[in-house]
Amino acid sequence: TMKTLLKLVSVILLISLVLVSAASCSGDKEEESISETESETETEKVTETETETETEEENIVFVPENINPLTGLEASYDVSSSRPLGVMFNNIWDALPQVGVSKCDVLFECLAEGGITRLFGLFSEYQDLGVVGSVRSARPYYIDFAQMFDAIYCHAGGSEDAYSQIAYRGIDHIDGVRYDPLGVYYRDEERMKTMLIEHTLMTSGEGLIRTIDYCGYRTELRDGFEYPYVFPEYGTEITLDGGESLHIHLPISYYQTVDYQYDAESKLYYRFQYNGDEHIDGENGKQLAFTNVIVIFCESYVYDDYGRLKVGTVGEGDGYLATGGKYIPIKWLRPSADGNGLFVRADNGEVITLNRGKTMINVCSTDIINDISMNQN
Repeated sequence: TMKTLLKLVSVILLISLVLVSAASCSGDKEEESISETESETETEKVTETETETETEEENIVFVPENINPLTGLEASYDVSSSRPLGVMFNNIWDALPQVGVSKCDVLFECLAEGGITRLFGLFSEYQDLGVVGSVRSARPYYIDFAQMFDAIYCHAGGSEDAYSQIAYRGIDHIDGVRYDPLGVYYRDEERMKTMLIEHTLMTSGEGLIRTIDYCGYRTELRDGFEYPYVFPEYGTEITLDGGESLHIHLPISYYQTVDYQYDAESKLYYRFQYNGDEHIDGENGKQLAFTNVIVIFCESYVYDDYGRLKVGTVGEGDGYLATGGKYIPIKWLRPSADGNGLFVRADNGEVITLNRGKTMINVCSTDIINDISMNQN
């Protein structure tokens, strides 16, 4: 009948509408899914790009414009070709504390007569150096150490042998006893209240600079000069492949015993002397500390009635380098007293690489080579 036919048509139309609606919803979902996937991919790409950028930024190492050639650290101004200044420091117990000794970039210690030691400090940025002292007398082998770094040599008096070598070798020096044209050395009144007069002579960076200018000394490094060690690429540190070196013990003489204790947090070796006393700078109260400790052995013997020493600084000898809590055997090489010198690895002859920072060089007699410990328990 007509009614039945109309109902059938209505049902068909309704089914068609439902199917069309379902297809439309499915299409919308697919488009949403595609859109979401594309969005996620774009987000991942942005994240990857940001990560790559962050990694690149993390890998960028800041290299200072000016680098101190003695320490490898940032310098306040260009000293790359400048001669360093070297100062003789009194180290007898009665003369302690020294002033300004913690500012040394490199510090030597070597025996003088009677079992005492003297210190020889090298400064690269001495334009900013304040008062230093007390200043003590010259010895020939300390002149050799100065020449190893092409340093201007500052002292107060000296042995006759030292004066002869200064004259014969044409050493640029500033003497606080026989020749002080501008009066840049002076006696410290406070020290004179408690110390013998020979322990009271002081000077300053400003005064020494004026004397250098007055004397017309060369201020640029000599032609062909090379430093006796190198540093790693900026932003990196070296780890030695030797044994542990957490406590260095040097029984230098009956009078002087030196120890270096390694601090893993600061990566510094803290210096003690006179059987356990902290070695303090009287200017700032700081204990002397070094990134690198070098120990070298040289032949030495008494040659006069005053107990003065001959120390062999030409040729070659054995030694050790400690840095980062480890140590390795090294050798020192010196073809002439006024020429360049090198510290090289004992195993392959390569010039040693130091970590950036201050360096202590202990020059010890070969007599104690079997008595020292590079890692005392």
